[in-house]
Formats: sequence, C-alpha cells, structure tokens
Amino acid sequence: MIKRVLILKNNFPLVYRNYEPGQAQLKGNSLGDFQPIIDSILNKVSIGQQNEELIGDLKLTYKQVGPAFFVVSSDPNEEGILDILLPELETLFYAIFPQDYVENWQGDDVSVFQGFVAKLDQLRSAFENRIMTKSGSRRELDTLSVMELPQRLQKTARSILDAKIASFQEVIAMTESSAQQAVATIQEILNAGFLYTTKMGNKVYYSVKSFSDSPPPAAAATLSATPTPAPAPVSSPVETTIQTSTTTQQPQTSTPDTQRTLGVEVTKRNTDKGNMPFLLKQIKKGMDQVFDAIVSRKLLLIVLDPESDKNQVLLNMILDTIQCFAPERELRIVNYTADFIHPRDADIIRVNRDLLSYYSNEVILDMDKKKVSQGLTSIYLNDIIQTMTKQKHNECVSLLINRVSLIEKISQDWAKIKKLNLPSDDFVNAIRAKHTPAMLEVIERVASHVYMD
Repeated sequence: MIKRVLILKNNFPLVYRNYEPGQAQLKGNSLGDFQPIIDSILNKVSIGQQNEELIGDLKLTYKQVGPAFFVVSSDPNEEGILDILLPELETLFYAIFPQDYVENWQGDDVSVFQGFVAKLDQLRSAFENRIMTKSGSRRELDTLSVMELPQRLQKTARSILDAKIASFQEVIAMTESSAQQAVATIQEILNAGFLYTTKMGNKVYYSVKSFSDSPPPAAAATLSATPTPAPAPVSSPVETTIQTSTTTQQPQTSTPDTQRTLGVEVTKRNTDKGNMPFLLKQIKKGMDQVFDAIVSRKLLLIVLDPESDKNQVLLNMILDTIQCFAPERELRIVNYTADFIHPRDADIIRVNRDLLSYYSNEVILDMDKKKVSQGLTSIYLNDIIQTMTKQKHNECVSLLINRVSLIEKISQDWAKIKKLNLPSDDFVNAIRAKHTPAMLEVIERVASHVYMD
C-alpha cells in the first residue's frame, strides 16, 4: 500500500497526500510526525540520484529531480515504486508544472499546486491496481539468452536488458522502430518465455526479471520517529528483509493459509441459497456493474450497516447470490472490515463506509442506499440482467452458468490472439454475427484483466 506521497522544494511541501486510513490531511507546510523522516533523508541524495530504504515498518523511496524532491512511503513489500511509480510521478508533475516554473516559484501561493492532488490520486490508484506477471513464471533475460534469440529480436531484447525495465514507448525510442514493429518483436520475445510485464492502467512495462526478485532496500540504522497512526519512537529492531508478494491476473482458485491476507476467506458460496430476484428488486440499476466486477476479477465493495444478526443473514444471502456471477470459481471474501485491505487481496469486501474514500476505482454495492457506483456499465451484461428480472432464481443460475462459461471461453481465445499478435478481423466479425457487438467490450475487459500476461 502507498501510504504517503510528498513533493517538496527546499523542504517546503508543494504537494502532500496521506493515504493511511484514519489519518487527517495536514494543512499548510506542516508534515507533523513525518517531519523527522524527511529531515533524515533530505541530505542523502543529490540531483538525479534516487534511493530506497527501510525505516522501521516503512519503505521510503525518494529522488531529487531538478528543484523538486519526490518522496513515496509504502509498506515494505510494495514493489515497483522505484522503477515505475516514481518516474511516472516525476513525469506527470513536470508535465503540469515545468521545471523552470517550480525553480522560480517563491512560495507566495502554494494553492497553485493543490490541483495536482487529483492527478496524484489517479496515479496512485492505477499503481495500486497494476497487474504483474507472476514471479518465477518466466525466464530471466540475460546476455547469454539474448544471443540465443533470433537476430531480428536481439536489438530489442538487448535494449530492454540494458534498461532493466522499459515501457512500450521507451522500447520504441531505444530501438527506433515503429509501434507495429515493436509490438511484433516484443511479442516474439514474450513467446520465447522471456520478459516480465507490469500493466498500470493503459501502460505496459517490460522487465528482465520479476520485481520480487530484487534485493530489499537497505534499512536505516537510526531514527527516532516513525509515521504510524500513533507517532512513537521506534522501539523494535529495524527489519532488514522484505516479504515479497506478487499478483497475477490468472483466475484464482484457492490460496494457502500462509499466503492469505488476514480476514480473507477463500470459498465457493452456495448459489442455491442465493436469491437473485430479491437482489434485482433491491438494486434496480447498476447490477451490470456488479456483474462486470466479478467476471473481470475486480474488487467489489459491499456496504451494509449497521452490524446486526439480521444484516448478517442478509449479507450471506447477497454473497450466495453474487456467487452466481462466478459459478465455478472460489471467491476471496471479507465479511466485514474497518481497516484498509488492498484491492488485489480480495474479490468482495464488506467494508466500513468510512473507508470508501480510499477506494477510488472499485465498484461499490451500497445495500443501505440501494445503489451501485463507480463501476463500468455494459450493454451485454445489462441485457442478461434484464432477462433475469423475469426469471426464478434457479433459472437465473442456469442462465449465468451458460453465459459466464461462454464469456470465459471467448475471452481466453481473444487473449491468445492478442498475445500472439494474430489477425483478429475474422474473430471479431464472428462475435458480432453469432452473438452481439456489445459482447466485444466485455471480453476485452476480461481478457485484459484475467488472461493477459
């Protein structure tokens, strides 16, 4: 989890965003309990240098670029900050505020930088929801393996090897090739079993090895303050190792107890105990967004207050019903939490309403207000929903078993076509003719989020 992001000039905060649940945003130029942390690292880097270190249970990643000092604090096991998030943050900030503007800014009106917070929130959300190739699933690219590749692929492979990590646009710039040539070449290298990918929003990064294989940052030996919700001196020894974690977009079935996030139950609910007609009567609009979230393996947040025996019965019925959207799959479910849980760690979370502001892109099923928000609409899925409004529950289950299986199969085929860079016109035309053009939008999302490396 990204906890805080700061952009400073001469130790003055131009942008300061605190993402820790329960922590208020500080006003003015005060950094509160975080000031000792900043003081300890400000003199460690010069312009252009970047660093990453552990301070207590916190990882600090920072870099001085021009007049601005960029700092990101996170959980120790957060990967890709140094190679992806920090460069993206730097590029985004200076795209809006040119370096000469920041250099000449004299501190007269800091509010000019406050509009950047919305951009920062979007960047942070995209990073938190990034999709990474599973560690150990690819071959590490090195000098010897580059030489084993066909000669037409070696320039691109060598460029990525030299860079260690590169975006698609950077590959084009390094190899001076067209976008079409770059797509074909990279796909051949991927097909040969090399390169790890990280997808953040619409941007893809290629790396020679998994981020989780990187050595942990050095731990700071001394520091008297720590940016935890209740500030206190660090009394326990500083951790010197990082427990790494990776995510994969492949369908998840079960998770060993040692790898589960606390409070997450991995189970397949009983669809026979669901009640689709009841749920569709309660939520008259937006159930296609819920359907889309489940079939695309995106987090669904459920709000149901207050805690009571009656509402627990209702929650169980809702969970059994939502299971119908994933008939053959186990879901990772949190019955209730008042603490932030990362979107990658669960499929469904019944969450405290106070935490909703920390989930900017996740679909929210608010049973108290009987509405759905923040989801993506789908004509194809909504047509299925409308058909089910006229059916009994067991008929709804039968329909969904058929339709979800169809979506999964076609999405897998579409993912193979995209990964192998095969001609797609015949496939697309067949979908349009045999099913409906509206289905293409759904399979694109499922293929991208579930079956693409």
